[in-house]
Amino acid sequence: MFLHCLVCHTQASNIHGYVMNLDPAVMSRPFSANIDTRDTVKYKEVMKQFNLGPNGGILTSLNLFSTKFYEVISVIEK
Repeated sequence: MFLHCLVCHTQASNIHGYVMNLDPAVMSRPFSANIDTRDTVKYKEVMKQFNLGPNGGILTSLNLFSTKFYEVISVIEK
């Protein structure tokens, strides 16, 4: 909810920026994101592959996403 309000405010104020979704387990978002961890790491597949529960799956997904953060930097630089 907070991020949704922040995105709405920045758009209404004509402030340009990038929105990132860092929650690999979220089912839907009420806002659009320029960068989404779900495009890189599949949360449920990580849970199955490493035999993890929900919390371990989220943490491991974020760790795997962080190994590709150079891709985020390249998107922002463009």
